[in-house]
Amino acid sequence: MTNLKSVVLLLLAAAQLGAQQGPPANPLGQPLLDASGNLRDDAFIHIPLRPEDSRFSVIDGSQLKDWLMEVDAISLADRDAGNLFWGRNVGTSGHEATQAWVEDYFRSYNLEDVHRQPFDLSPQWKLSSWDVTFEVDGRTFTLESARPPQGATSTPPGGVEFELVWVGGGSEADYLGRDVTGKAVLVQDVPRPGTLRHTLRDEDVVARAYEKGAAAVGIVYGISDNFAVWQRTGAGPGFNVGYADGMRLRDILGEGRQVTVGLNVQSEMIPDLTASSVWGTLPGTSDEEILVIAHMDGYFQSALDNASGLAVMIGLLDYFAQVPPAERTRTIKFLGSVGHHGGPGTSWLHDNRETALSNTAFAINLEHVAVTRTKYWGPTLRMMNAVSPMRWWLNGSPAALNIVLDSFNRFNVGITADLEP
Repeated sequence: MTNLKSVVLLLLAAAQLGAQQGPPANPLGQPLLDASGNLRDDAFIHIPLRPEDSRFSVIDGSQLKDWLMEVDAISLADRDAGNLFWGRNVGTSGHEATQAWVEDYFRSYNLEDVHRQPFDLSPQWKLSSWDVTFEVDGRTFTLESARPPQGATSTPPGGVEFELVWVGGGSEADYLGRDVTGKAVLVQDVPRPGTLRHTLRDEDVVARAYEKGAAAVGIVYGISDNFAVWQRTGAGPGFNVGYADGMRLRDILGEGRQVTVGLNVQSEMIPDLTASSVWGTLPGTSDEEILVIAHMDGYFQSALDNASGLAVMIGLLDYFAQVPPAERTRTIKFLGSVGHHGGPGTSWLHDNRETALSNTAFAINLEHVAVTRTKYWGPTLRMMNAVSPMRWWLNGSPAALNIVLDSFNRFNVGITADLEP
């Protein structure tokens, strides 16, 4: 019995060691990944065009990617200039550079009536400095994914400190028998299918935390990896961390050890800023217009939202500019929209639709184009070599619906089965 017990203990130890080390690398390597671990462009599924659509083969995916990377470079330059909440945000040099990028392309294709349409902006948030620290057993440390919430107001110059407590998903049930008065609560925000819905927003988690007496809110984002976003925490102070760092804090608290979080944020609201939309017109044989829209602003690199839309807009411009004018049966207007996240966006079009859209037969909004499909696999979000199906909207006639559905089918665009309302 003793020998059997020893064997069992050895097997358990070996299994635990194997679990810690992970499975051995496949000797074939990773044939679909580049040296940096990203999916290679040539590894994506490629479905040839139908013979009758061969004229569209001049639309080159690698060229679209190059345009996207040009927009991405604008964001990186804004980061390297020292901006903490960097990207192509309205009212910043990053957005101004994006306006110039769009205008330069419009002029290079000899569009008519190229001009900027300026808008006054509401005061814009500017982050001057921030620090998020944690203290356990007298030791102070930082976490790689930690960051402040977007829109955070300034703390006192010396910062503030709070005892941290874990409250799970932050539901009513999670607060039963708990006194969180004056403390910072740590809640897990679980994404729901799609990128725009998550429990923090859908279940009023932040508002509930303050109602229960919390002085600050810490957000653990997601159920995998260690990426975090700058989610808002209302009028109070707070912080964001990724899943891996959040679980580390949760487990320390689960051991009965006290965690103190320190927050120091200095920010201001900048008034009297302006930003512009950029227009250009490719004339056709009639005054009836097709309007192509892509918003220019974006947080951080914003490759998907919305460098992808800007790249596709230039791709459409490149294609139709090569069509002989006599064969362009409609005029095409292109619009780099001033702001979506922090500006008026297309609301001006809606408010002035009787005049601005009086000749518009169809409008196409380009946003979140060609998302790489992913799959949750344990605590890791894994890349796939396919484009994710998209949500889609259409307002118009049954004839327009038939055209759109036929195009999705012909060009292998995956969509949700249900049309958005």
